[in-house]
Amino acid sequence: MGPRYDGGSTLVIIDLHRHLWSIFERYAAAREIAARGGVVGIHAHSEAPVQDVEARAAEIRAEMEKAGVDRSCLLLADYGLRLGEGDRSIVEENRLATDLARADPDHFIAFVGVDPRRPDAVDIVRDALDAGARGLKLHPCSGYSPADPVCRPLYALAGERGVPVAVHTGAMAAPLVSTYASPLHIDEPAADFPDTNFVVLHAGQRAWFPLALDIARWKPNVYLELSLWQGLLIEDEARFIGRVSEIKHGIGLGRVVFGSDCPGISKVMPLHTWVDAFRALPETARRHGVEITDDEVGQMLGGTAAALMGLSR
Repeated sequence: MGPRYDGGSTLVIIDLHRHLWSIFERYAAAREIAARGGVVGIHAHSEAPVQDVEARAAEIRAEMEKAGVDRSCLLLADYGLRLGEGDRSIVEENRLATDLARADPDHFIAFVGVDPRRPDAVDIVRDALDAGARGLKLHPCSGYSPADPVCRPLYALAGERGVPVAVHTGAMAAPLVSTYASPLHIDEPAADFPDTNFVVLHAGQRAWFPLALDIARWKPNVYLELSLWQGLLIEDEARFIGRVSEIKHGIGLGRVVFGSDCPGISKVMPLHTWVDAFRALPETARRHGVEITDDEVGQMLGGTAAALMGLSR
């Protein structure tokens, strides 16, 4: 019997962290630097791809069907103040996601993404939430701290609307900066806004995972998301399971949400392989002397995300 949640209901798998396009598809500067640096397994195109929303949505649906993913959350990172504005304004990019989610709610959920330093950031977030967005995405690698007072009106609005705040953590390639991508910068907001739920994207990655877990131990409104851990699973299965075990004993796997970070990570591990790795966790963990139950897998793959976003079957 497969993983179950919510009083025995069949599991709905939610990918809480994916994108219509990767940073390398959206920004020429990132493509050029990644190509020069030999970034492994990343979409580092020499030319900007044609951004056809309907074509990409069809690709994502096919990918989801192959993987058994029911809903994908479309997260948008606002890099405009760091990299220069893209081909579309940030308002237009957010509207693409909310329009797609409204047109196809059976597959897509929109998160609004904005740099809180924009003068109209609160209005952008409020308008997107009014249009159906179910979360907020912040990317501090654009050069601001999540603890900066400029973020506080966004956290208050998220708490009022009952939507989670997803925050990138972990180092990023130039021209983005990693200074404020430590989970430490989420600690103060989580303390000051106890009614707002925060999702630590990538769980701090490798360098800051212990810090992310320790903060989550003391802040019950902090959740961990494990995308970009695909590489760790490939390199060292025992270490991957060991870290999942640390989370289980530290805060419980009910505070973990599944995310892929596709398409940027797809060449490292396709979505269906990553989903299968989660489905197989009870058996894989058992080989390493760790117990993970089907119910815990169900919470990670969809149950917790559904609760965070107020979804029901």
